Amino acid sequence: MTSYTIANINLTKEYLRECYSLAKSYNELVNWHDLDIIFEIALMNMDYFPGIKIQGQQNPQIYIDRWVKGYSYAVNNLPSKRTANPKGSCTDPAIKAIVQGTQGLSDEEAKLGETIHNLFMSAENIQGNLLEEYIATKVRPYGLIWCAGNVLRAIDFCNTEGTFLLQVKNKSNTENSSSSNIRVGTTIIKWYRLGTQTRKGLKYPAYKWDNLISLINQFKTEGQSLPQCIMSESDYQAFLKSKSTANRTLITSL
Repeated sequence: MTSYTIANINLTKEYLRECYSLAKSYNELVNWHDLDIIFEIALMNMDYFPGIKIQGQQNPQIYIDRWVKGYSYAVNNLPSKRTANPKGSCTDPAIKAIVQGTQGLSDEEAKLGETIHNLFMSAENIQGNLLEEYIATKVRPYGLIWCAGNVLRAIDFCNTEGTFLLQVKNKSNTENSSSSNIRVGTTIIKWYRLGTQTRKGLKYPAYKWDNLISLINQFKTEGQSLPQCIMSESDYQAFLKSKSTANRTLITSL
């Protein structure tokens, strides 16, 4: 199975619109309005279309159908509603032996610590998606659309005019060089939620919500008469607690 994109294929916008219209008839979505806008933004610059792994025959119609299906699945199965999958590999027993030796833990204490560690790792793996879901609940009235399902390459949110492209990261250090290189030569803006500040030699969280709010208010295309968009760390964590309480299968210790 190889990654396939239509970015480098000479296709007319009219033909791709026909493929898109047909793909919508094969997929279920309550409201196609936002994806219609995202599709037109992608047509403005074909490089916005992401690579999609397709097995067997590769053609534009199959690509667009998979593209639509990815978005449809994402919005119909929100991150907060999903069930965590167990780890793909076993836990290394040697790690537990090191912790036991350095901390003087019993077998029971070490096992409990291992379970808790797995829960924390499971939570860390899904937080990025939950962060996007939270932001999406706040910004749509201002003309910002969630590009769920990886429908735009390296873009998590865009405004309805395609003049604002945003990539969301949870922490300042949660991307490698190959990931950051995707933005080179583009107008994509990166925002991260959590930075670090040092006070008297100690490290403390530095939240960047004010930066995001400033961007939303600067590039909003709707809601001009609405109050300023408001997001905060306390509100975000309240969102997380509410969603995790309602869905105990969000994370797993296995």
